[in-house]
Amino acid sequence: MFRDGDLHLRPLVPLAEWEGELNAPEGGAEAWVVPAWVEEEFYQLNNLRFQIERLFAGVWGVRVDEEALARAADAARELVRGSYLVAERAEAFVAVLPRSGAFRLRRPEGGAEEEAEGPLEALWALKRLWAARWSLDEVIRRGAGGWPEPAPVLVIAER
Repeated sequence: MFRDGDLHLRPLVPLAEWEGELNAPEGGAEAWVVPAWVEEEFYQLNNLRFQIERLFAGVWGVRVDEEALARAADAARELVRGSYLVAERAEAFVAVLPRSGAFRLRRPEGGAEEEAEGPLEALWALKRLWAARWSLDEVIRRGAGGWPEPAPVLVIAER
C-alpha cells in the first residue's frame, strides 16, 4: 500500500539516480526508470484487479475453458490499455523525456519490448507493455490466480 511520501515520487527517474539494481543500457544511452509503484497505482486507481478477476471468474477449474481463457486475456489487455493513468503522472512522464527522438521501453528482466517515437508515444508504449502481461501466453505461464507483480520499466533513448 502507498505511504504519504509515495505521492511525491517521480513517475520517471533518471537511471543515474535509480537506487535499485538495473543494468545500464549498452553504449551509454540516456535512460530512465518507471518505478513499480506507478504500475501498482495505475491498477489500484482504475480498480483493475477487481475487473480483471471478474473476467477470469469461472475460467480456471478442473478443466480449463481455453476459449474463455483467450477471451478473458484479450479483454484484460484491452481493459489495461483503455484505462487512464493519473493526469499528473502522465504529464510528469512526458515532461521528463526529450521532446523528440525514439525510445525503447522494456522490463529489466526481459520479455516484451515496445518502441516509441516521442514522449507521448512512449507513454502509450508503457501502457502497451503493462497490457502485454495479460497476453494468453503470460496468463497461462502464471496459472490460475496468477497476478503479475508490479515491476520497473526502463525507458531508453534510442538517438
